[in-house]
Amino acid sequence: MIAGYIICIVLALIFVFMGYLTHIKKKLWLIAGYQEESFLGDKDKLAKLFGLFSYIVGIATFLLPFGLDFFGIISGIIYAVCICLGTIATLVLKQIMNKPL
Repeated sequence: MIAGYIICIVLALIFVFMGYLTHIKKKLWLIAGYQEESFLGDKDKLAKLFGLFSYIVGIATFLLPFGLDFFGIISGIIYAVCICLGTIATLVLKQIMNKPL
């Protein structure tokens, strides 16, 4: 029981740290599939988008074990659906931003 809390907290901290590196430090190489020469849009907006998404995933991952205890398996299903839809939305926004300045 306590192991689940510890795992989720550690993963949440990793997600938030990765968001910090992407959003604040502009480490765009952390974005899977990102290539400097093929991206034509604003790199600051891209870093902000992926950093914000990583922050949200980190917070949701931190809250997941508490939701599982209080609401049951439905909170896990909601978590999975929200992460999948958020990933799709983030990738669509990335493609929209990938145009010349």
